[in-house]
Amino acid sequence: MRALAEFVMRGRAPAIGVAILGIVLPLFVWISAAVVGLVALRRSSRDTVIVLGWAAVAALAVLIGFRDPGPLTALIATATAALLLRWTRSWPLALLAIVGIGLLSALLLNGFGSDLVGELTAALNQLLAKLKAQMPANQAQLIGALAPAQISGLLGLRSACLAVIALLLARWWQALLYNPGGFREEFHRLRLPPVLAVGLLGAALLTNVFGNEYAVWSALFGLPFIVAGFALVHGIAGIKGWGRGPLVVLYIAWILLWELVTAALLLLALIDSWWNFRARLRGPSQ
Repeated sequence: MRALAEFVMRGRAPAIGVAILGIVLPLFVWISAAVVGLVALRRSSRDTVIVLGWAAVAALAVLIGFRDPGPLTALIATATAALLLRWTRSWPLALLAIVGIGLLSALLLNGFGSDLVGELTAALNQLLAKLKAQMPANQAQLIGALAPAQISGLLGLRSACLAVIALLLARWWQALLYNPGGFREEFHRLRLPPVLAVGLLGAALLTNVFGNEYAVWSALFGLPFIVAGFALVHGIAGIKGWGRGPLVVLYIAWILLWELVTAALLLLALIDSWWNFRARLRGPSQ
């Protein structure tokens, strides 16, 4: 990863090449977005616009050819969040920008992307029908058909998740090359302000008022809590000197019991907004 970051930072041409390659390879969109994020964090605004522009052209080709708006949205969200992080050094603001762009993407798809969303909804419902036919009747009844609003929300959520991963990677790359240890210290201190936490929680609850098909949209507002929850656990582990063992256990548990662990992280991050566990553990002298 360090070698890739060093190669990208050699100039515009390497950055553009890697960014476009990441878009062309379907499973590496997050790498492309991270490259754009690294350029935004470290290089000039002109370089950022040029690299983002070329990557966006490739993403537009994917949108037109494969009907996938995800790469374009992820690029824009990552670049915006990286610039905000560079100017303000505020992770909460950067994460809020990603949530906002993911939500805007979902709203645009829900309002103006009826053809694309309709095609995806039909295709996924056909797949679900085939799966339900192979399941016992009592289990198949628990799975309902997907609605277009759910697909729009899932697409927005997917882009936001890619942008969060890309931004974390870009910031880590920047610290690795220019400020060793800086990302660790910054991430360990990441915490959502109480006002932002309440606003995100209120928005998540509000989306459920519009019906079950909008419930997935509430996950968008939970993304900053998940990042803050992981930051909290990393920070406590660093203060206590626990090493990597508990963190490895956490990530394995998240993979195996993701719903339970995600809920716990959300709750911990929400409480930490007021309680500030890490400050209490450090004590008044730190």
